[in-house]
Amino acid sequence: MTSVAQPPPSQLEPADLTAIQVPVSDPRVRPLLRELGEEYSTRYGKDAHAELARYPDEEFTTPHGGVLLLLLEHGEPVAGGAFRRYDENTAELKRIWTHSAHRRRGFARRVVAELEREASARGYRRIYLTTGPRQPEARGLYLASGYTPLFDTEADPETIGPLPFEKHLAARHENHDTDHDDLASLKVVPTRHYARWAAALAVLVLTVQFLHGLVTNPVWQWSVFGEYVLSETIVTAVGVTLQLTAYSMLLGFALGTVLAFMRLSASPVLRTVAWTYVWIFRSIPMIVQLVFWFNLGALYRELGIGIPFGPVFWSVSSNDLIGTIGAALIGLTLHQAAYCAEIVRGGVLSVDRGQLEAAAALGIPRLRQIRRIVLPQAMRAILPTAGSEIISLLKGTSVVYVMAIGELFYQVKVIYGRNGMVIPLLMVATAWYVFLTSVLSAVQYYVERHFARGSERAVPPTPLQRTRRFAARLRAAAAQRRRPAAPLGGGHE
Repeated sequence: MTSVAQPPPSQLEPADLTAIQVPVSDPRVRPLLRELGEEYSTRYGKDAHAELARYPDEEFTTPHGGVLLLLLEHGEPVAGGAFRRYDENTAELKRIWTHSAHRRRGFARRVVAELEREASARGYRRIYLTTGPRQPEARGLYLASGYTPLFDTEADPETIGPLPFEKHLAARHENHDTDHDDLASLKVVPTRHYARWAAALAVLVLTVQFLHGLVTNPVWQWSVFGEYVLSETIVTAVGVTLQLTAYSMLLGFALGTVLAFMRLSASPVLRTVAWTYVWIFRSIPMIVQLVFWFNLGALYRELGIGIPFGPVFWSVSSNDLIGTIGAALIGLTLHQAAYCAEIVRGGVLSVDRGQLEAAAALGIPRLRQIRRIVLPQAMRAILPTAGSEIISLLKGTSVVYVMAIGELFYQVKVIYGRNGMVIPLLMVATAWYVFLTSVLSAVQYYVERHFARGSERAVPPTPLQRTRRFAARLRAAAAQRRRPAAPLGGGHE
């Protein structure tokens, strides 16, 4: 599309530019449309040029309420654009472009102004258009030309898709100059969002008060915090927390995946067993399960291998086989598997059933269907909830303090039980949990971004890319404010 970075005033005289109406079949139109299609393909992919064939050529002719304009410089086409009938009162702008050799000269704004003038002459009272999320110059053109965005301008354009704009045209009067002067004399009053400002001010005041308390309140004892936050005891405890999280996550998702496919099985026995497991382990609090597995030796003094209801060939003491860490891992894993089963089952059900039927018709084995077709697509639905579940598991490992395992919260509790410095030691635990969950959240974001490549035309931007785009918008806005306003007509900008 058009590049609309604000150009320096053109040195052309008004007579050098001519706007003419032509049919789409005009030989001067095809080279420009071909260049526009190539630019679409560069920005949106090789099939994006098909957008130009979306509407029949006759929709851009006078009998059908449309028009196609060419802007000529010394008889050579340098820019163009069109509109089609959108409804009785609305024209839709399409195919606004400028030849790549003639950009940054204000031709795009001239084309838009000519199309608005022609649409008004034909009785249209409103202009509607959409532009792509990867065309910031086109977006800037329409904002600078007085168009109203019909989307959240603060949102990431990639998450919106086509960006809609509209502009209401003034009714035509015989005394046009007088009306123009009257409109120019009107004072433009920006919308004032008093409630939003008051809410933002209240939030800022509360934030400043909280930060001030963190710095000035001596009870926080930041010197004690600094002494213990990276101490050997605390770092070792963090390692235990991470081990519990990693092992429980891997085993829980492995068992949960099996349970999910059992619930989706055609066997009523497998479905019933899986449903019962999920029901029981989601109903019992984690701390109860952990204490139960910790005392398993009281229920079964020995565990053995043999024939069911027959002789035992080999046995071992329960307390020797399942230690404190083992009991914690069993409790965390079984509890986690119940939730993971539902997460995986929901992801599998989100895949279109027709794809499995097509794969079966092609003779693809069932296991390969699951591995190559179902799971890659189900991951897009599984990952957001699974990421939150893993973060919840990381924090949930603090419950194993009841089993006297030296994880993070237990060690913090032991230390402040000795020295009485409760608040700074709790802040040590808080800082580590915030840091670890932030790392997991960042990993989750990039994994989701990886699996989104198959479902979206463009992957979501990274935080660094968002920051760069925001900075670029600020620079563009600052440059726009410093630049004097320029008239639309007469071939100059």
